Amino acid sequence: MQALPGFSRRGSTVVETSLVLTVFLISFIGLIDLGSVLFRLQGLTERARAGARYGVVNTFDATKIRNVVVYGNSAGTGTVLLGLSTSLVTVTNVDLGDGIFKVRVVIANYPFRFFTPLIASNKTLPKIEVALTTESLGATS
Repeated sequence: MQALPGFSRRGSTVVETSLVLTVFLISFIGLIDLGSVLFRLQGLTERARAGARYGVVNTFDATKIRNVVVYGNSAGTGTVLLGLSTSLVTVTNVDLGDGIFKVRVVIANYPFRFFTPLIASNKTLPKIEVALTTESLGATS
């Protein structure tokens, strides 16, 4: 294609490349952020499920359940998982009547840092809530 008289095409390749590269990089970083959010949400859901499961098969102890969610063990030792803290975890034992209880584990106000340009900031992920009904610990009669 020939340039119009009086106009030069030099430099247009650089401009086009920079525009395409900018859009590509923002999209690529956005996909990484999206994958990271999904990974964190799945991990937090699994931690809440593990805590609720521990609570329904053992005698209810909110501190031990929190430790299972945050550390992966009831003793509260070892490495913190997914950057959690016990202050982000709420554990309740809901009486459903007739000796049946529901253990409810909620992870709320979990901070997440986005890296995508234009939205790069700290956000709070939605709360994760898992509730399981207690299981029998054996016959009482």
